[in-house]
Amino acid sequence: MDDVPILEVKNLSKTYFQGKIPVTAVHDVTFSISKGELVAIMGPSGSGKSTLLALIGCLETTDTGTIIINGIDVTDVPEKRLPRIRREELGFVFQHFNLLSTLTALGNVELAMRFSHVPKQQRLERAEMLLKNLGMGVRLHHRPTELSGGEQQRVSIARAMANSPAVILADEPTGEVDSATRDVIIETFKEMRSHGQTIIVVTHDPVVAEHCDRVIHIIDGTLKK
Repeated sequence: MDDVPILEVKNLSKTYFQGKIPVTAVHDVTFSISKGELVAIMGPSGSGKSTLLALIGCLETTDTGTIIINGIDVTDVPEKRLPRIRREELGFVFQHFNLLSTLTALGNVELAMRFSHVPKQQRLERAEMLLKNLGMGVRLHHRPTELSGGEQQRVSIARAMANSPAVILADEPTGEVDSATRDVIIETFKEMRSHGQTIIVVTHDPVVAEHCDRVIHIIDGTLKK
């Protein structure tokens, strides 16, 4: 683990409106994460943890505050640059996998590199390597409907790693799998961390959290001290 922050969040706030009623989802949140950390974000439902992840992932705009990812202040760049930042600096792992049903495992991972203009043969070789490293070598040409939940999540993780992002953001990645698959996913994240990958996991699962380097607790939109 490196002491250099790969992610800095400073005085971050986000308010939504339900009709005319303001609802503060995140309030004055500040923290940093070093390169190679595996960090859990935990909190009860409605605490703001998913909103926080969406803000870090440039999927939502901030009201106030700063987010710096790998030296880039993503709160101060033109909106047209955000897709490239999401593609090159961030990898996403979702609870419901979000795989394209018409593509094979190999195709889903390869597609993530297509928009970064990686040559086709290089895309296929890297996608195959990532999937084999996750124990999916015999399932390369299976579509999502032919894969178990755990296998789909491993494809999702391989896709997140495809462009060698600075940070991987995982939103409840073990929420749809059994305990044995959860353990495989935890070990996968720990292996990725050992190679310097930074991973932020939103989770309700204390078993996942206990394998992380530290836990950030959020309650009612603010960090628990």
